[in-house]
Amino acid sequence: MAIGDYLHTFLDIFYPRSCLHCNRNLNNSHGLYLCETCAGKIPYISHPCCIRCGALLGPHVKSKAKEGCAACKGKYLPFDTMTSVAYYDDVMKTLIHKFKYARLKFLSRLLHDILISHGRVREVVPDSDVIVPVPLHWFKKMRRGFNQSELLSLGIQRHFSKPLSANNLCRCRNTASQTHLSKNQRQVNIHNAFFVAVPESFRGKRVVLVDDVLTTGVTASECSKKLREAGAASIHLLVLATAKHHD
Repeated sequence: MAIGDYLHTFLDIFYPRSCLHCNRNLNNSHGLYLCETCAGKIPYISHPCCIRCGALLGPHVKSKAKEGCAACKGKYLPFDTMTSVAYYDDVMKTLIHKFKYARLKFLSRLLHDILISHGRVREVVPDSDVIVPVPLHWFKKMRRGFNQSELLSLGIQRHFSKPLSANNLCRCRNTASQTHLSKNQRQVNIHNAFFVAVPESFRGKRVVLVDDVLTTGVTASECSKKLREAGAASIHLLVLATAKHHD
């Protein structure tokens, strides 16, 4: 038995672990936070999706970045393309909730590993110039202790060795929680909540905008508008998880 295995067994005796999703005992398991069953249930998005808006496509339908699919063709989108890795459901919803609201900051490593393992992410990020997380208002960040999108972005930065801009796109209003608001209410709530401190630093840059969850897309769209106004050459929205029914 390797030294690491002895240490693992020792820790399991004095600090027993359980699966964060189903609470199954993880003693003698190599999974740190999920049992093998739950890890296999992460709802990855495996079906073809529109590279412009992220909508699911049929097996014989293709979309182009500029034209999009039937759902977004002819519509104005402030970002150019988007990628979402999983659905905001089941195991993924549990992980994100515990990460954000139970403040289990250590889960950022597992979540950004899930993010960077996606094939589309490995295509998009190397062709970008800068990684930009969706910002939190300073008061909310202070209360939570971290910005979840910033932690995910740090993992991307380390893996791909790309510059990270965490303080240039700023949130200037501490808006009410969007959780129980309709899309129209969210648009009113989030309007003019963001600004770019130094627009010149984004001018001509290919930006990857990172967020943890996409529901209606209002927040990501507002951030993208500000990046576009600052002169970004292109904006790729990269999302860890998407609600199954989002407008």
